[in-house]
Amino acid sequence: MPISSASNAHVSFLRSLERASMRRKHGAYLIEGVRLTHEAVASGQRASVVLYDPEALARTTDGARLLESLGNWADRAYEATPRVVAAVAQTESPSGVVAALVRSQTPPLTTGPLGIVLDGLSDPGNAGTILRTADAVGASYVIGMPAGVDLFAPKVLRAGMGAHFRLPLYTQVTWDDLLDHVAADDLVAMDAGATCSIYDFPWREPVCLLVGNEAHGLSAEARVRVTSLVRIPMRSAVQSLNASVAASITMYHVHGRNIPVGA
Repeated sequence: MPISSASNAHVSFLRSLERASMRRKHGAYLIEGVRLTHEAVASGQRASVVLYDPEALARTTDGARLLESLGNWADRAYEATPRVVAAVAQTESPSGVVAALVRSQTPPLTTGPLGIVLDGLSDPGNAGTILRTADAVGASYVIGMPAGVDLFAPKVLRAGMGAHFRLPLYTQVTWDDLLDHVAADDLVAMDAGATCSIYDFPWREPVCLLVGNEAHGLSAEARVRVTSLVRIPMRSAVQSLNASVAASITMYHVHGRNIPVGA
């Protein structure tokens, strides 16, 4: 019998993962949708609980293929009614599957050619888009500072389009932790008031690029620690770019040439 009650224990657990505190407590996070769940399966992520609507999945070729793999993939996979799946899902038109993924053990933070630090970024869509671009450009790691959006929030997962399964991600990192692993001279921050253009700055790797809050820019902690500030030049009528757009332009300017042709 499919799960038909929204008060079911598995449903309550999945819904609890909407909150960052519960994600940290359980070491798990929530995903939904055929495409993201398929990427989770293909990349070897572990699912502790999956709820699925077989009729909804069977409507598409990709959904039907995913349906065949759920039983062998998840620790526990349960058929559920459309109403129950919708009660867990974060989207208006869920595609028939929601899952709790076990957060894998992140290796110790190590330096690499390009690292990204989200310094108080608050919008989940921006954070997910930056993760997606960081994945595409081949960034070594992404760090989310404590004051910003949780990198494992559902909206960040959806916007990241599978980047979470390929990038080393670090959350709740303090400035002391960061500077234990990244040299201060390697920190470069994007700042609308900077005098140096990203095209004039003498980039060298390794570099750790800081992206500040959408409305307020860099945090006070960042401003006292980072001396290299850069901006994207714009026509005078344009006041600013979206944070994820600006970060993406800069990431590709710094590291895009290292992507092999045909990769």
